[in-house]
Amino acid sequence: MNNNSPSIRTRIYAQPVTRVLWRKTLWTLAALFLLQAYATQAASDRGLLLEAQKDGHTVYLLGSIHLADKSFYPLRDEIERAYKSSDALVVEADILAMESNAALQMQVMQESVYPPGQQLKDNISPKVYDQLLGWLNQRQIPEASFSRLRPAIAMITLSLIEMQARGLDPKAGIDRHFLSQAHRNNTEILELESVLGQIQMLNSLDNPELYLQQTLEQLSDMDAFVPRITSAWKSGDQEKIYDLVIREGLDKHPEYAPLYELLFYKRNRDMAKKIQDLSGQHNTLFVVVGAGHLVGEKSITELLEKDGFTVKQI
Repeated sequence: MNNNSPSIRTRIYAQPVTRVLWRKTLWTLAALFLLQAYATQAASDRGLLLEAQKDGHTVYLLGSIHLADKSFYPLRDEIERAYKSSDALVVEADILAMESNAALQMQVMQESVYPPGQQLKDNISPKVYDQLLGWLNQRQIPEASFSRLRPAIAMITLSLIEMQARGLDPKAGIDRHFLSQAHRNNTEILELESVLGQIQMLNSLDNPELYLQQTLEQLSDMDAFVPRITSAWKSGDQEKIYDLVIREGLDKHPEYAPLYELLFYKRNRDMAKKIQDLSGQHNTLFVVVGAGHLVGEKSITELLEKDGFTVKQI
């Protein structure tokens, strides 16, 4: 996967469209495979904010929405007060730090593309590649922009483009909102994962072509999905969020169980363990993770409760 040849930089940056798509993808690679939603009149939205307590330590858990717009703000007072009362901000990955780290960006890029001489079309079936070409033609995006992307990266890139086509902006995401404040005020920022680690995890999928195909086939459902998940998030309805993000997908496609294990359940276990450890080192933490990680069975919330935390929604 890694290749330090200068030709990577030359070939990629020689394509203006690819450069633009890549820069947009960097903003949200850490979160695109998590909950994404759209809402209006955010000041009256409940959102998903939980409070977990154990042995005198408090952990606020905010279900993040990674693509949003200005209508999300201002967030309700309870959310902002919880953040301001905390000792540190905890996120999946500090995407702002990555954006100012050229060496890390190059590492991420190298993990995201095939080495020179290899192309996406040579690593997936002609059927799926033809589906991708149809989408590229519809969006008037040159084939060269995707020609060397690995399947999982192509999957999240086209998802990002479709979300942005519906007016959503990764720069308005909830996690980015708090990261901006933390960087500006020199608040301690702790990572549960890393951008590079998440890219490597995506590339470890056993059958990435299957998930690229799934994404292409489900793009037509996005217009219906967005208002449903919007309503669920605005009302803070954990059950509906779980249905939309996890249960319905698994019920319809049980063959995707390994994907959910990798993208949700394993990560939930790892993140819950790290939250437990960090909580013992701080009086109060403000944790921002994708809302899909906080709901239902095998969630971070359930795992913290099993570890002795008392959790309530606020």
